[in-house]
Amino acid sequence: MAENLSKIAIALVVTTATANTPLNASAVHQVNTAKLSKRLRGTTNLRSPRNLLPLLPSVANATDKLEDHLLVPHLEPHVDVDFTVGELNPPLDSSASSVVSAPGVSSGGLESGDDVSFIADGDENEILVPKIVAAGKGMALYMPAVFRKVIELSGKAHPNIVYIGTASFDKDENFNRHSKKFLAKGCAVDRINVAERDSVLPHEEMRRLVVDWADVLVCSGGNTLFALLRWKETGLDLLIKEAATNGTVLCGGSAGAGCWFTSMHSDSLRPDNVKHSDVVKNEMDDEDLIDWDYVKISGLGIIPTPGNIMAVPHFDRIGSNDISRSEHAAEMVACNSDVPAAIGIDNNAALVVEGDKAMVVSGDGEATVHIVFKDEGTREITTSPMNPTDEYSLQWLLPAQG
Repeated sequence: MAENLSKIAIALVVTTATANTPLNASAVHQVNTAKLSKRLRGTTNLRSPRNLLPLLPSVANATDKLEDHLLVPHLEPHVDVDFTVGELNPPLDSSASSVVSAPGVSSGGLESGDDVSFIADGDENEILVPKIVAAGKGMALYMPAVFRKVIELSGKAHPNIVYIGTASFDKDENFNRHSKKFLAKGCAVDRINVAERDSVLPHEEMRRLVVDWADVLVCSGGNTLFALLRWKETGLDLLIKEAATNGTVLCGGSAGAGCWFTSMHSDSLRPDNVKHSDVVKNEMDDEDLIDWDYVKISGLGIIPTPGNIMAVPHFDRIGSNDISRSEHAAEMVACNSDVPAAIGIDNNAALVVEGDKAMVVSGDGEATVHIVFKDEGTREITTSPMNPTDEYSLQWLLPAQG
């Protein structure tokens, strides 16, 4: 099947206007979101993510001005940025190793950018990496069957947990929700905050927590594009990959699921997908709030799927734009050329990856994961649910033999 899958592409036309044109807050609710994007999108070259920091509106303090909370105009020019870890520059501390070998496994001289999906062979101390639990929604991670799998993959009864809440703007309430079940199990929980510049730890301390201390990294749902930009700017993305190579479990739902793939189906340009969403919802009218599109964005590329297979969290849900995730993803596969297939994850399901093998864990006994692909002969789109009793090869997206 993989041989017949085609490659897909989504192009986003980006226009520019006068840099940082000010908005009249009292009239903003009458302006279409696309117009807002054009008015706030400047001529500054934003293709390098390190230019983004001075232009992002503050997410630290709520005000009554809508323009202080509009992320779309600042994020939209970055939709095409490649976030795959192998193509990133070294982290801020260039002396730090960007990739280390898993226990019991010879690195063979691995460096940043090398494939981390090697599979251990023959030694009982060797481990399969990466180890990932990708759930359709954030809190599905704590459904009993899914949560048990996270703990099992860690290899410890009480693993150390590091929570990365960048996609939800490091909100304390999100951290508390994600910590609750781990704390009840007796796990130690810490967090990494990078949504704001003044909250970023020194690189050595981030590395200690993410690479040396954590057994499980939990990434929140929220605005994936914002999170990926901040990770890239701070070097956290390379630390995550180094942890993955060590055998640390990577998990999360929604944004915290799609970020591990080469690409994902995202609502990052939804106007209220911001820290103070209440301000946006109060100031924009209903028509503007639903006037947004899904986009395909790059992920970290840690899950070793063949080609540019797109993750689709919330696969069984309809967005606030009244467009079905599953139907829109199928259209992307049908009409474009740089994505050979999509992996759709229902809200209450999780895709579990060990090395190049995958399985489905259903949180409610009904939700599952789906493979969406195009038959090159008939050009028909097929959506095939994965069977929770089967083990799948990520290389071929078919039940593994033997």
